[in-house]
Amino acid sequence: MTGRSIAVILLLLGTARAQIESGSSEVARRVRVRIAFSDHAPCDSSTRVVLTGAMGFALAEGSVNNECTAEFSDVPSGRYRVTVRGTDTANTDEGDVEVKSAVAQDLEVRAKHTDSSDPTSWAAHAAFISVKDLGVPSSAAKEFEKASRLIAKQDWVKATGRLQKGLALYPNYATGYNNLGAVYSHLGNNAQARAALQQAITLDDRLAPAYVNLGRLSFLEKDYSAAESLLTRAVSLAPAENADELFLLAYAQLNDHHLDQALQTSRQGHTAKLNHHAYLHLVAANAYEQQSKIADSMSELETYLSEEPNGIRSEEVRKALATFRAKRTLSSGRAD
Repeated sequence: MTGRSIAVILLLLGTARAQIESGSSEVARRVRVRIAFSDHAPCDSSTRVVLTGAMGFALAEGSVNNECTAEFSDVPSGRYRVTVRGTDTANTDEGDVEVKSAVAQDLEVRAKHTDSSDPTSWAAHAAFISVKDLGVPSSAAKEFEKASRLIAKQDWVKATGRLQKGLALYPNYATGYNNLGAVYSHLGNNAQARAALQQAITLDDRLAPAYVNLGRLSFLEKDYSAAESLLTRAVSLAPAENADELFLLAYAQLNDHHLDQALQTSRQGHTAKLNHHAYLHLVAANAYEQQSKIADSMSELETYLSEEPNGIRSEEVRKALATFRAKRTLSSGRAD
């Protein structure tokens, strides 16, 4: 194992850290994603559009308008996967798009309506709901609903105000504090974000999303040990609906030098066949390389390519494999 070869796979994982910390310096000021249904039927107002970055992190999420279009502001340039979520909605294509630095950009993704009774549909995997949410008075609920609409528009400042008003009316709303923490994080107010998220956990110590958000803050502070602990707790509380949480956990374990645990988490995501689980192979490849198991590392990269032959990181993975093969050929020649 050499420092140069480790750097090859770390380069693949570098996008993950960049997405957690700051992202690209070049942005598209406005990105509109239109959902086109194969049956030309209108989309439900509950339909959500998620932009997932190159390493499987959800960068932004928004609701669609009456034209079945979701709008995002200040999106870092790069490759993204667009995921359509709704009670009866699913993608019909890969949904990979290229966002370029521009004033405005319009994109289109194809989707279909599905049977909501299908246990594999998004509707069967609703977001974690705190039991304390059931007691929200109507006056506070109106503020939280307004905040949700502002969050969908990425109007973080106004969303903060609505969340604060709602929490003043009903201070026992754990999910409200989780959402406030996430909004503060978007505004770069990490100390306030952490305080809000800690309050969410104080109110409900089983609120998995709050642990995930705290884990992301720990990534920002490069406290990988804390991130690992928080994400382990989150995964233990709620089965992952996609590979985001498991990828974050595996990445924390990798940075915390718990290589066997990182490999175990990667296998867990792959075995469960979660959305975007292919990215976990990149974590496993790095862990194996650090253990000097180059053949296993190459196998993980090859498996990634078999699952994502045209994926966002495919070209980089092919280059990494070519580097490994060249080194192996060179080493074989020297041995002869």
